[in-house]
Amino acid sequence: MTGFSKYGAEVTEVTKPTDDDILLAQVALGDRDAFSKLYLKYQPRLVSYCARLLNDDLAQAADIVDEAMFDVWRSAGRFEGKSKPSTWIYSITRNKLISWLRKTSEVTLGDDESLLAMIDPANSLEDELALTDMKQQLVRLMSQLTTEHREVLRLTYFEDKSVKEVALLLGISENTVKTRMFYARKRLAQLLEKAGIVEFDL
Repeated sequence: MTGFSKYGAEVTEVTKPTDDDILLAQVALGDRDAFSKLYLKYQPRLVSYCARLLNDDLAQAADIVDEAMFDVWRSAGRFEGKSKPSTWIYSITRNKLISWLRKTSEVTLGDDESLLAMIDPANSLEDELALTDMKQQLVRLMSQLTTEHREVLRLTYFEDKSVKEVALLLGISENTVKTRMFYARKRLAQLLEKAGIVEFDL
């Protein structure tokens, strides 16, 4: 992305590499530890994604994902950064899944529309990965809150407790719960904005 400085000179906005970008670069150099980190991060979610289209056959889903991750290991050096690493890894897995479906079902090689229709774009793995990453960042930022504020957010957001239930659990009044939630959300919103995360519903 380009723009202009106050002196009229063109400047280029440099995108900071993500943790996954760094890991992929290390994998491209043959770093097995970096690959293990990527594998542990993505494998469970990839298996869950594939299993949905395989009648919950987790064993077959795991085999497909392992093949996909092996391709990630072999081709990490060809990742050009034109998309997010999660998108790239998702695409490799999706292609492996489609290939397997073609070989083992009655779907013909030319019937791409049927295969594409089997994957709901609204619930794509990329969306799930983004949401999971967002939640991980939220948990990390919550660690910067006071114990009292962190506790009410944990109970309301992650355990889906009502204000009344939180009050009973913590032994405080419902008004105190609401006050803590107000200031906890306000502080967390500041932390989210500072971290560049502005599209999270609090």
